Amino acid sequence: MAGGGKHTPTPKAIIHQKFGAKASYTVEEVHDSSQSGCPGLAIPQKGPCLYRCHLQLPEFSVVSNVFKKKKDSEQSAAELALDKLGIRPQNDDLTVDEARDEIVGRIKYIFSDEFLSAEHPLGAHLRAALRRDGERCGSVPVSVIATVDAKINSRCKIINPSVESDPFLAISYVMKAAAKLADYIVASPHGLRRKNAYPSEIVEALATHVSDSLHSREVAAVYIPCIDEEVVELDTLYISSNRHYLDSIAERLGLKDGNQVMISRMFGKASCGSECRLYSEIPKKYLDNSSDASGTSNEDSSHIVKSRNARASYICGQDIHGDAILASVGYRWKSDDLDYDDVTVNSFYRICCGMSPNGIYKISRQAVIAAQLPFAFTTKSNWRGPLPREILGLFCHQHRLAEPILSSSTAPVKSLSDIFRSHKKLKVSGVDDANENLSRQKEDTPGLGNGFRCEVKIFTKSQDLVLECSPRKFYEKENDAIQNASLKALLWFSKFFADLDVDGEQSCDTDDDQDTKSSSPNVFAAPPILQKEHSSESKNTNVLSAEKRVQSITNGSVVSICYSLSLAVDPEYSSDGESPREDNESNEEMESEYSANCESSVELIESNEEIEFEVGTGSMNPHIESEVTQMTVGEYASFRMTPPDAAEALILAVGSDTVRIRSLLSERPCLNYNILLLGVKGPSEERMEAAFFKPPLSKQRVEYALKHIRESSASTLVDFGCGSGSLLDSLLDYPTSLQTIIGVDISPKGLARAAKMLHVKLNKEACNVKSATLYDGSILEFDSRLHDVDIGTCLEVIEHMEEDQACEFGEKVLSLFHPKLLIVSTPNYEFNTILQRSTPETQEENNSEPQLPKFRNHDHKFEWTREQFNQWASKLGKRHNYSVEFSGVGGSGEVEPGFASQIAIFRREASSVENVAESSMQPYKVIWEWKKEDVEKKKTDL
Repeated sequence: MAGGGKHTPTPKAIIHQKFGAKASYTVEEVHDSSQSGCPGLAIPQKGPCLYRCHLQLPEFSVVSNVFKKKKDSEQSAAELALDKLGIRPQNDDLTVDEARDEIVGRIKYIFSDEFLSAEHPLGAHLRAALRRDGERCGSVPVSVIATVDAKINSRCKIINPSVESDPFLAISYVMKAAAKLADYIVASPHGLRRKNAYPSEIVEALATHVSDSLHSREVAAVYIPCIDEEVVELDTLYISSNRHYLDSIAERLGLKDGNQVMISRMFGKASCGSECRLYSEIPKKYLDNSSDASGTSNEDSSHIVKSRNARASYICGQDIHGDAILASVGYRWKSDDLDYDDVTVNSFYRICCGMSPNGIYKISRQAVIAAQLPFAFTTKSNWRGPLPREILGLFCHQHRLAEPILSSSTAPVKSLSDIFRSHKKLKVSGVDDANENLSRQKEDTPGLGNGFRCEVKIFTKSQDLVLECSPRKFYEKENDAIQNASLKALLWFSKFFADLDVDGEQSCDTDDDQDTKSSSPNVFAAPPILQKEHSSESKNTNVLSAEKRVQSITNGSVVSICYSLSLAVDPEYSSDGESPREDNESNEEMESEYSANCESSVELIESNEEIEFEVGTGSMNPHIESEVTQMTVGEYASFRMTPPDAAEALILAVGSDTVRIRSLLSERPCLNYNILLLGVKGPSEERMEAAFFKPPLSKQRVEYALKHIRESSASTLVDFGCGSGSLLDSLLDYPTSLQTIIGVDISPKGLARAAKMLHVKLNKEACNVKSATLYDGSILEFDSRLHDVDIGTCLEVIEHMEEDQACEFGEKVLSLFHPKLLIVSTPNYEFNTILQRSTPETQEENNSEPQLPKFRNHDHKFEWTREQFNQWASKLGKRHNYSVEFSGVGGSGEVEPGFASQIAIFRREASSVENVAESSMQPYKVIWEWKKEDVEKKKTDL
């Protein structure tokens, strides 16, 4: 075969070749507060987590720069060390012949006196081979050399990239290389060994260090028959210190010697917690060093005697033939002790489950039956579990694909008026008029700003295109575009694993299907584990709540539940499979008999004391979600469902007693669901508003306030409840007469974000502002430093207080702070019916009083109607000699139910102002302060 490959040794690899264990790397975390972006901030800030590496060599040490990743800091330290040593890494473009020669040289080095005592795992295999009995003594099974040594394995891939999926090729290349060392290496039926024995003093010295911790052990493993119809079974390996563990595995496979055992790559840690390998028979052809192992497709297929093991091949991504054993056993670095862990049938099915995008998500959430990979990414705050971008990376790694390539771009966002019109009309007075008015408002909006979208490309490691996904949707945030594009790719891959679901079907967004292209549609085979192990007639036994109720929890809500799932025999059937009981037998008797048999016929499969999920995104088993949305907090519900045949793999992946579970599955199984609703958080205010308003309602409020600020000749402004500083930040985008801006809030995190934004803008842009100050304090307390300012703003703040506190704030801000102009906004409760898009009335609802809409945010303590807000503001203005003007944003004040966000503008009418001593009341703490004169002075000094 012609061809080659690039091999570029990393700086760390070169250091290891020269110094081995004498090179010591120590990585430390560095929190660079200077990168917090805001000098002078009084709140302690933890900058981004960076890493610095200290590399200690025998003669000197080096320290790397700081990096975002640990491995980058280690490579940097190694590079600095090489520079100090005068060594320049070479980019070796190895040819096939050079790769073959390097394999020869590497095998010779492996059997040298020096390598026998190496801390490499292969060194432990060599020492274990010396403890093999009789003719086997000193012989190392050839698959150990081909698989465990990374350098040999990488050179085999240069000769033929197909080694990645066909490990038998690596065996043949090792055997041919050993044949060139006939004067040094002997190839026997038991493996490869030195022609001349090791010096006795070396062998004796090693014998004194042999650990006696492993005399004889029983290690649980899994036997995977080649025939798909045969059941995967728990097995036991008997391992002792006086023989190589591959000899024990060979016996179980019916082979004469460990040299006949093929070792697969390592896998499974993410799914079952243990690093596993598959062990199977090596076809005799590959152990014949006189054969030609060119790797052509004809020869590759001609030697195969036993059938391909579909289940074993599926979980490791390599071709496995004949029966196989799944085990976690082997040697580690710097140890002669055999490392092992029990592997069960449950482990096998968890590994199978973890091969799919859906399975990766299920396992990460520790809810294999209950959870599902969502079909939509709404917001990062609502997403639970690893983000789609992380899942996509892990999926590609498991299937030996290259790292995903994500490219984001920006473009103007088109009007969403057409989408808005497609919303269902609500049966609420005045809603149709409001919808029409809002649609008109959207059409008149001249520009909606830029949005982000992201393209994903997935390649094989040989750079063949697997998938190109280019969703058409735009998002306001770049991260949202990246996560949605990643999720789109995951959902496309999920089509190959569609049966790995308890429900058997999962809806997903298909709007962008025409923008997803694949040049390798058959890159994945259907999971072979989904074949039913026990044939039984299927029957629907879906027993839900007796009374169908109205959905009370809306899409976008984040709910918290406690649940348990158990497997049982359907109570409607007897153990001998007779037909369901006659109707004349009372339900009471059936329930009594069913309860009596519960302990003997029910197996707990999965439970979770608390798990959260977002309603309406497909992130939870649809049966659970359907029941939960009809519940109230503190309510308990139970029901049972007949699992589809495909769900057996998932049930076996979570159940601990495999024998018992298989027994239950062989009868008339049903899944019993028990759910307790712990809590509900409604859809976020931003999400509800974003569905109706472009630009977002929050931006419209800021622009409304800016309009009044720019029209005034104000020089000082205080934003009461400034939060993250969105209004203060926006003020710097326009020319105004403001010279002093002040923000007050009780959230240190919000103040820190505000300080960082203001610091960047104030130091970059030319503006009239001469000073900016952020205070940590409650707006219910008066601070005399803020007395008699020109403008005060309080946007969407008062509803986060109790009503009496909102009234207290109104009194204090007008009587003590006494601004010339005050702008207050708060949600219009009457508009919530439109935002929440309540479900149409059912027949049951027609006979009851209409349900009131919910608050827009779970943190809101109250929300006022227009009448309540008008009364509050009018009374305040009259008491403190302020005129009041009412307006709003979102919708229209002339159409029911008014503006979505209602606004009151207070204007001070009195010319006299009560004097307040400057130092009399100053409870606020200065968190951050900026002065233009200080900045200019520093520039002058420089």
